[in-house]
Amino acid sequence: MAHGTKKGQVDSQFENRVKDLEEKAKSMAEQFRSFNAYRPWHTPKDTGDLLDVPALHQPAWERNKINELYSETILGGAGKDGGTCGDLIAMKWQADFMATEERAFRTRHASYARCASLMHGRMKGHGTAKTGIFSFLKDAVQTSIDMGGMTGGFDGFVGDISGAGGAGIA
Repeated sequence: MAHGTKKGQVDSQFENRVKDLEEKAKSMAEQFRSFNAYRPWHTPKDTGDLLDVPALHQPAWERNKINELYSETILGGAGKDGGTCGDLIAMKWQADFMATEERAFRTRHASYARCASLMHGRMKGHGTAKTGIFSFLKDAVQTSIDMGGMTGGFDGFVGDISGAGGAGIA
């Protein structure tokens, strides 16, 4: 990957999103300074019909060109045929940023029923002792303490530090 040919680029749709976000932030900052108008609703200027949920991402968060460049051109071959490590990082960063912004927008505009069902599943998972995220974190902390005190520390550790078993010393 490091020996490839530079193929990455700043995607035009990503550039549009950044410009729109900067303009919206400037407008909001001005509104907070003067309080002379209502704070504008933050909706990307190139969002389609807000009621067309399946196509809501078009064109504001369209990532097809980024994904194509990433998967077919940059990862398209070994050595000079592929892109560079910097290309890989840059394209992934753009795609992830736009996907995150889209998910935040969709969640902010989701119906009460959808939000309630998503929250129910999340809280059910968080509230499950022994297998939930909080128990996982606690077990991982304890495993780190235990492994750190062993001869060889983490260097000699083989396996999973999740506390789920299978841990051992090489």
